[in-house]
Amino acid sequence: MRRTALAVALLALVAVPVARASEDHPTSLEVQEELYCDDCQTTLADASAVSWTPAAISQIQQMISDGYKKSQIKQTVAKKYYGHLEVLPAKPEGNRPTLADLEGEVMCPVCNTTLDQSSSPEARRIEALISARIAAGDSKSEIKDVLVAEYGPSILAAPPKKGFNLLAWLPPFVALFGGGLVLGLLAWRWSHTREPRPPAAQLSPALERRVDEELARYDEG
Repeated sequence: MRRTALAVALLALVAVPVARASEDHPTSLEVQEELYCDDCQTTLADASAVSWTPAAISQIQQMISDGYKKSQIKQTVAKKYYGHLEVLPAKPEGNRPTLADLEGEVMCPVCNTTLDQSSSPEARRIEALISARIAAGDSKSEIKDVLVAEYGPSILAAPPKKGFNLLAWLPPFVALFGGGLVLGLLAWRWSHTREPRPPAAQLSPALERRVDEELARYDEG
């Protein structure tokens, strides 16, 4: 128990400076991922290049250079582009997905390709749903759960190999193993049920002499 408590305390001490560093010295990407673009229905980091996005990103970079904190930058930029940008809550680094993180892991049910390779309207609708869940603060696993609930496990490019989903990976191996087992049993039965061939008949010595005499008489005649 003491070791566990000590480990938790050490992790807390490490996490606080990291979070503080992210707030006091953010990167442009960190700020962009915490601003939601209403025009593009995604974060500013994944937004398409509408007319105002380059200017917004430039302002973010300038404010970082001037030493502003992340929360100050987000509030200032969102206020300037009111109606286009909204401030998202800061999330732990490992729990903050982007649309790009999920596009290669989610399938388009129309094209049977991943979203990043599809241009169908359905793929765009799913991307909008993902972006909305990102804006709501969902983690990657939570977003995938939402997609599976709506579309089924096939919506994921690689279904998790656990629980009932594991059954999808078993049939080929079961068929291969079962087929080999059946062939082996059939071969074993065939080898053990063949009737033995009767041995060649053996002539008695007397009969062999008579045969030889008849052959000799045939040759003389």
